[in-house]
Amino acid sequence: MPDSKKLNKEISLISRYAGLKYSKYTLVLMLAFIYLQMGSTTPVYILMVAVSVPAFLGLAASISPDHKSKEGLLLPYTAGKYKFDITRYKNEKYGYISSCLLLLLWQAKINLYGLYSMPLKAVPAIVIIIYTLVRIITGVFIKYKIKYGFINLNM
Repeated sequence: MPDSKKLNKEISLISRYAGLKYSKYTLVLMLAFIYLQMGSTTPVYILMVAVSVPAFLGLAASISPDHKSKEGLLLPYTAGKYKFDITRYKNEKYGYISSCLLLLLWQAKINLYGLYSMPLKAVPAIVIIIYTLVRIITGVFIKYKIKYGFINLNM
C-alpha cells in the first residue's frame, strides 16, 4: 500500500478514535443528567458499562502475552496528541457497540412494558442518536483539523 493511503488510513483511525472518546464523554454526561432527572437506575448501569468495558478490555490486552505492536505509526506525534493506539481504538469501538446495544435494550424495555409516557419513551432513542451524531461529527471535524494542521504545518 502506498504511503499516502497508509497516511490517510491512519488519519482516519485517529479521528475515529477521537470521535469515540468525545462521544463517550457526551454519553456519560447525558446518562448522568437522565439519572438525576428520571431517577431510574438503568442509565447508571449503561454508564458503568460505557466506562468499564474499554478499561477492562485494555487491561486484558495489556496482560496478554501476545500483546505486541505489529507495525509502527506513520504519525507518532499526532497519535500521541490524541493518545491513539490501535488496541485503545478497538477497546473504545467495542465499548461503543456494547453501549449502543444496552441503549437499544433499554428502549425495548420501555416500549414493551410502557413504563413512561410519550416524551420520556423516546429518551433512549434520542441518546443513541446524539451519541452517534457526536461520534460522526467530531470524527469528521478532527480529520479535517489534522489535515489542515499538516497543510499549514501546525502540527
